[in-house]
Amino acid sequence: MSLDIPPIIVDVQHVMLGQNLNHQGEAIISSRKLSTIIICAALIGGCASIMHGTSQEMTFQSSPEGVTVTVSGRIIGKTPITSRLDKKSDQSVVFSKDGYTPVTMTLTTFLDSWLWGNIVLGGFIGSTTDGINGAVNEYSPSQYFVTLTPSGVSNIESFTLKTSYAKAKEFIVGHHANLMTNLSRDGGEDFSSLMGLLRIEKDQHADALRKIQALSKVYGDAPAFADGVIALYVK
Repeated sequence: MSLDIPPIIVDVQHVMLGQNLNHQGEAIISSRKLSTIIICAALIGGCASIMHGTSQEMTFQSSPEGVTVTVSGRIIGKTPITSRLDKKSDQSVVFSKDGYTPVTMTLTTFLDSWLWGNIVLGGFIGSTTDGINGAVNEYSPSQYFVTLTPSGVSNIESFTLKTSYAKAKEFIVGHHANLMTNLSRDGGEDFSSLMGLLRIEKDQHADALRKIQALSKVYGDAPAFADGVIALYVK
């Protein structure tokens, strides 16, 4: 007993293998249809490139201001600065200023969620496209704030010299994404750490949570959000 399979289904099944069936049932190469499949896959693929692009806006702030920002050997300007950077993994940023100890940080990245869309929809072509152009990466955090200390000061002295404002802002900006998640869940590890940093008593945590949640809806920008929190709690 044989099953009658619609011609279009047989055609697609074999074109995906770079083959087609002639009227005698013999496998032959159909270059026109194979090209069509490749073009369609290429159009579907590269989802991360289409949705999020191959570069990302990054913000760098510091105390003091006027600090030179160098990303992987290339000077991009002085703080405060917002600049678009190509999405690449394993990049580092150096904050430097005469009379101060330079600070080097790694620009952390994670895989863009659209990569999985590439694999499902575009297969090898889509995922390879994003892998080559860097769109597969997403910087997180995308905003940095650092405090430089005068040259010759030890690490312990450096921490001691940092103002409450600087400590709070570094923490809030550096942990902004996790804090937003904590706030949406009415608390969490980073929120508890923030309460400790701000020296807010435990019986005041619920009130602080409501106020900080309100601030998070007003300030989408991490540094501005940090300034709002600090204005409330850092004297």
